[in-house]
Amino acid sequence: MTPRPRTRFLAAIVGALITAAAVAGAVPANGAVSIPSTSASGIQILDADGGALQQPAPLSEWTSGATVDNSLSETGDALKLNTTRATGLTARAASDGAQTRIDSGLFQLRDRVPVAFTGLRASCGTDGSTSVTFDTLTVDGKDVLNPSKLSAGYTVALPTSATWGSTRLVVAERTIDRGRAQVTALRIEAEAGWSEIWRVRLGVVACAPAASASPALVSGVTVTAPNGAALIPGAPRLEAEGSVAAQAVSGTAPASSAADVSVAHAADGSSAVSVGSFRQVPDTSSVGEYMWSALRVYGLRLSVDGDGSSRVSFADTGSAVFVNGIWINTGTDLYTGLDATGSPRVRVHLNERVTQSDGSVLITALRYEDLTGAYPAVSLGVVRWSPAAAAPTPTPEPSTTSAPPLPPRYAFAVDAVGPSAIAPAFVSAPGETKAAHAASADADAQTVTDGFAGQISVRGIETASSAGAASVGVDDLVLYPGTAMEVSLRDVRLQVTSTGTTLTTGGGTVAGQTIPAGAVPAGTRFAVAGRTAVVTLNAQAVDGQAQTAVALQVDDRRGLGALVRVGVVAADAPQNSSDPGSGSQPAPQPRPSDGSSPEQLTPGPIGKDDVRVPGGVAASTSGALAKTGADVSAVPGLIVAGAFAAVGGAVLIVFTRRRRQGRR
Repeated sequence: MTPRPRTRFLAAIVGALITAAAVAGAVPANGAVSIPSTSASGIQILDADGGALQQPAPLSEWTSGATVDNSLSETGDALKLNTTRATGLTARAASDGAQTRIDSGLFQLRDRVPVAFTGLRASCGTDGSTSVTFDTLTVDGKDVLNPSKLSAGYTVALPTSATWGSTRLVVAERTIDRGRAQVTALRIEAEAGWSEIWRVRLGVVACAPAASASPALVSGVTVTAPNGAALIPGAPRLEAEGSVAAQAVSGTAPASSAADVSVAHAADGSSAVSVGSFRQVPDTSSVGEYMWSALRVYGLRLSVDGDGSSRVSFADTGSAVFVNGIWINTGTDLYTGLDATGSPRVRVHLNERVTQSDGSVLITALRYEDLTGAYPAVSLGVVRWSPAAAAPTPTPEPSTTSAPPLPPRYAFAVDAVGPSAIAPAFVSAPGETKAAHAASADADAQTVTDGFAGQISVRGIETASSAGAASVGVDDLVLYPGTAMEVSLRDVRLQVTSTGTTLTTGGGTVAGQTIPAGAVPAGTRFAVAGRTAVVTLNAQAVDGQAQTAVALQVDDRRGLGALVRVGVVAADAPQNSSDPGSGSQPAPQPRPSDGSSPEQLTPGPIGKDDVRVPGGVAASTSGALAKTGADVSAVPGLIVAGAFAAVGGAVLIVFTRRRRQGRR
């Protein structure tokens, strides 16, 4: 039955009152109720009147003391004719942040299409970093997962029900909750006051910002209010050798946010910071991002060598920094923006170097000042370099103290699923070491490949796992040669210790982009033009105490149906591992695709039209791959048959011409 307009109008009023009451009820009327510093929950369901059909569960809240962990195996349907099922729910709240996970979920409100997902994860840190990921996300069986938008969030409209009205899906929502940065991985929102189930919230975490601290060794994003309060206190940050990445960074000021931020510091004293994007738009009108008060930065990278020299670069210098209402020239170290009267009102410093009282140098890739005092100051990419740290020091005497032992880890060279399948190879269990060097006499036997498919070649392998560290080394790595997805790297070294994870390479290329030799920041991602594939260097994931680090991962499960990992350290033993001495597990040769263009995504195996080199000539690789292509044993027979066909055709032409002349 279609609701009458008057009824729908009254329902809208009731819904507005419910929403207002829910917002008001979220804030305590007095100071008696304390607000947890961090919290996490799996699922919450509200009915048409805003009442709780399902209280937040499992719920973990932390204010002080030990970490709080809770879990729930599954949930059932909250109402008849409505599906609200989830499995494997966990919630963790601690001093440094909060995480929640749901293994799978199926939700279908009455008379509406189903929403299903797997591998939902949400996290936040007290440094302002946030993250949301899914393995899959579908609406009515159709894929609606957009990984490129998870850092900012997006909305999917479901088909409107004639009875229950509109319903929408809000993905990776970020808000401010009582001074805390809050992330909701998934929110199913129906019409308040009308739909039996008004709201479903899945994967919710919230974190209060940590107190302002002294400048870190390396940090990504710092935002400071005009009164000096830290809105984003330098996130992500490092105080020692290692790397860390954040999908998104936000604080208590909703106008300021960043995406795809990573920081790294190497043993040689070098550091690197990468900021995919940063936005500070104080004016929330439709033209706010074009106002003079807006600051927008894209594709920023800071590189600091061990000797203290520093370089700032941008992915696209023409549209890199928008400030004072214009795109500014990034080729200078200082920009001063003027108002209509000619008075300075904003200032941007690039590659700024300020000597500190202790002799160290504070290097900032980009520092923004609002000279009017109305809007927050911003620093992107900050490295504290010390001459003493860079100078060579004598070898220290052995110390009686040592880092805590590494929990048991398994290290292996490569595994792959999809058209080119390889079982986990050269697996080192805790306390083991396995090696297959490229310089060995029988190089082919010591190479992990996918056989005649010729898409995967890994040479010079060494894996090891001990109480001190787990590591994987690869001398030469080649994936998908001659295609837009080609990976060619040398001297890949992944090491995991109890204090952090590092990845270094001897350089090469990934998806047409040059990779310089040296340390690689965590979560360095490359999209492949014209395909759904994503290549990630130094991929890191943590699920409770279970950590997984991958030197290189090619994820094309939405296209080829392929997932390739090279250099893996994991807490759990790999499944279906091959005999470590065999070195390879070939798979059937993949069927070529019908080709693709940069404007069109092409699922299926990589075909000849994916070659990016002009003229169709495949790029050379660093090592010999398994032979691929057609069987040439029948070529002589084909040549003879072709010759007979050519002669027969010529005789037929001559005979036809003579008959025509005879008729004349």
